[in-house]
Amino acid sequence: MTATVEIARPAPIGADRPLAVALVVAAGCGLLVLRPVLFSGGHSMAIGIALFALLAAVGLLWPSTTGHRTRALPVRQRVIVLGAGIAAFGLARVIGGGEAPAPFLLRVIALNSLAAVAEEAFFRKLAFDALRDRGPIVAVAVTSILFAVVHVTVYGFWVLPLDLAAGLVLGWQRWAGDSWTIPAATHVVANLLVVLP
Repeated sequence: MTATVEIARPAPIGADRPLAVALVVAAGCGLLVLRPVLFSGGHSMAIGIALFALLAAVGLLWPSTTGHRTRALPVRQRVIVLGAGIAAFGLARVIGGGEAPAPFLLRVIALNSLAAVAEEAFFRKLAFDALRDRGPIVAVAVTSILFAVVHVTVYGFWVLPLDLAAGLVLGWQRWAGDSWTIPAATHVVANLLVVLP
């Protein structure tokens, strides 16, 4: 009979601390809610870049809170999930119509793209991973609600149902595609559809 010895690996910093994750998510949501105040000064572009770079860094660098490993999904399935999300946002743009809220400039495109990737790293990577053990419905629902709420101070309460629907699509993509990068790509496209004339 052979005895085996298992060496316990320490969890990454923050991975085993739900309170730390909750505080980081709350702080990130707080910064997103404060966007109108933060962007009201003369350096709004620099502040926007700094804010979204910070959220992206936190979202990307925060260790996973679960032992979940990415499923080896076929490329075809990932492309279908990506296409479904982009089609949903494209349809919303066609139905909603409207005018682009800002001039069509390279810096607007760049900031909107950075914002999309940062928000997805923050909500669909960090927050989704923190909630994954509670099941996909809870992870998708909570991240969608947080996503919708942080946009109210920027766009008003009228956007709450739209951003909740957007969050649900992006959350579904996170679950179905088992990667935060699929909703990030969709979110970039969605943000570009908003600024296109």
